[in-house]
Amino acid sequence: MNTDGAPPPALPEVPIATPPSDGSVEPAALEPLPGPRPPEASPVGARVASGAVGPVAQPVPAAPAMPPPLSVQAPPARRLIGVSFDLLSRSSDEMRTASFYIGAILVGTVGGYALASWALEVVNVHHTGAEMRRALGGGLAGWLALLGLVAGLGVIVASVESRAMAAAILGGRFADRPVTVRSALARSRATFWRVIVASIIVAIPLGVAQVVVAVVMAATVPTATELEAAVTVLIAAFFGAPFAYLLTGVVLGDVDPLEATRRSFRVFGARKRAAVLVALFESIAQLLVLFGLSAGLDIAIRVLTTLGLGVYSGPAGIALTSLMIVVGVFALGTLIFTVATISIAPQVVMFVGLTHATMGLDHVRGGGDRDPEVRHPGQRAFRRYTRPMLLGFVAALVGLVGALGALPN
Repeated sequence: MNTDGAPPPALPEVPIATPPSDGSVEPAALEPLPGPRPPEASPVGARVASGAVGPVAQPVPAAPAMPPPLSVQAPPARRLIGVSFDLLSRSSDEMRTASFYIGAILVGTVGGYALASWALEVVNVHHTGAEMRRALGGGLAGWLALLGLVAGLGVIVASVESRAMAAAILGGRFADRPVTVRSALARSRATFWRVIVASIIVAIPLGVAQVVVAVVMAATVPTATELEAAVTVLIAAFFGAPFAYLLTGVVLGDVDPLEATRRSFRVFGARKRAAVLVALFESIAQLLVLFGLSAGLDIAIRVLTTLGLGVYSGPAGIALTSLMIVVGVFALGTLIFTVATISIAPQVVMFVGLTHATMGLDHVRGGGDRDPEVRHPGQRAFRRYTRPMLLGFVAALVGLVGALGALPN
């Protein structure tokens, strides 16, 4: 306290920087104000700076941006087939590559059985029935059984993978988020057994309905085979409509077969006419496969007869016929995939257009857990031909060599 009346001593002035008029702040113009010591200068601050207390929390990285919602819409029933064929034309490159893969599977599994059957036919014309029976009893029947088993498994794998790959390729293309053939194959591998279970679920009611139709038609119109086929297709479309979206529900919707069945019924309820058209188109496409196979086989026999090729054509002719059989098996594989793609195109269009569900494809693209272009820790490298498939190829080759060796000389 000042008792002599003298004025108090002046306090030192503290310079304060004035911000520029444009609102910006010049860090170099600001002088440090007197106040508490910086954190590093205090005991606690020194411990934080040295890491004794713990690291400073880092900012949480932003979540990856979600893909934009789909803008596709389901077309009306009258335009469904046209939109489906437009989708097929836009997917032609991927379809061609995938069909070659299915053809290679059939050559590796069915080719051995086809060549062994051809060799058996050639040998049969030069030996008696007793000699052929001895050959069958000497081990030929066992080799043929092995080849038949491998061929049957190959047809199942080719059929399942054709449908699953086609659904993935068409679904990605229709949603404007296309996937490669390798990615479609990876999706097929991931859903292989679920697709089989879904096929069984569909086959049970359809099989019962078709048996009933066959019995009724046989009792009423015994000779009307064409009428029976037409009625069978209509019945399959009627009973199969509620199950029309099981395949896409598994492959694109990424759910199990039972949940896919429930969702298929809900989608069917939203557009009943379109679901009936989807089931009808698929049934007709499957009939076209049968008609196409019979017609193709008839044409092949006529061509071979015209060229003079057959069991009596000599070694060169037999070798050429064998080569044509291998080519025919490959063509059969491409046909299976092509027809499967055509048959499910309307299903893909309606499912994606009504539900916008393509989350199943996220597993095989963009670094997903099944993306064949990315090898995740603890995951095997992606193989176009799996080890069991290669084992089947080897078994077919061994079976063919064994069958040829067991034929009578």
